[in-house]
Amino acid sequence: MTSTLDPVHVLVHWLQTKPYGEETRGDYEREVTRWIEHTGPKVWNSTGRQVRDWVQAPDRPRTEAWRISVLRGFYQHAQELDRTITNPVPKGLRPAVDGLPAGRPALTRAESTLYISALDSYNGLMPERARALGYLILGRGLRAHQAVALDITDIIREQHRTTARVTLKGGGTEFQELPAPVAFAVENYLPHRRTAAPHSSPEAGPLFTSGRGRRLDPAPSVRDLLRATAAAYSPAPGVFPLAHLADTLTADGLAASPNPFLG
Repeated sequence: MTSTLDPVHVLVHWLQTKPYGEETRGDYEREVTRWIEHTGPKVWNSTGRQVRDWVQAPDRPRTEAWRISVLRGFYQHAQELDRTITNPVPKGLRPAVDGLPAGRPALTRAESTLYISALDSYNGLMPERARALGYLILGRGLRAHQAVALDITDIIREQHRTTARVTLKGGGTEFQELPAPVAFAVENYLPHRRTAAPHSSPEAGPLFTSGRGRRLDPAPSVRDLLRATAAAYSPAPGVFPLAHLADTLTADGLAASPNPFLG
C-alpha cells in the first residue's frame, strides 16, 4: 500500500519541528526537494539501491555521509506520520566519521592535545562558549549539528556524572556520558550563556546561543569559531603551531581526531 502523504508537506513539517539553523534548514530542504523530484510518484516506494546510487553520485557538492543523514531523517519523520512508509535508507549505509573528504583532515594526536590548550587560552568572542563547544566536539566526538541541537535541558547532572541527550544523525536521541573535562567546560560556560526571549531563557532553549540568544547555526558559525581558535593559539610570542589548520579545520575533522581525554 502506497502512502498518500504529500512528500513536500512532510518535508516542511520535518524542518519546522527540528532545531536546525536557517542555513542548515535551507540545505536540507534543497537536498530533499531534489530527491522528491528525482523519484517522483515513487518517493514512498524507493529502494535501498536507488538511495545508494543517489548519495554516491560524483556530481554532488556535499559528502556521501551528509546526504545519507538527510534522507534518513526525512524518511524517519515520514514514518512518524504514516507507519506504512518504509525507510529505504539501509541501516548500514553510513560512512564512518573518519571518512573525510579531501581538504577536511583530522588532527594528529599531538595537534589534538595542542587544540585543547588553544581552547583553554582562547580570548576571542564568547571564549567560554568556544571552549565548551570545542570540548564537546573533540572530547565527545559530536558533529557540529549534534552539538548545536543540544538544549540546556539536555544536559543532565547526576551525583557522579554528567550526561547529554544527543540527537542522532537522522533522528532519535541517545544519552551519552560526558568526560569530566568536557562536563566542566560546559558547566563553566553556562553563566556566560546569552539568552533572549522568545528564543531562549536561563532555564530553557538552545545550549549554544548566539549573541542575540538564538540557536547557533552549525555552519558556518561553528566552523569559523573552531578555525579562529586554531589561528589565535600562540604559546609563545610569534609562535602559532596550529595556524596551518585555520583554513582547513572542520567540526567533522575535529570529531574524527584522537580524543585527548582518552590518553
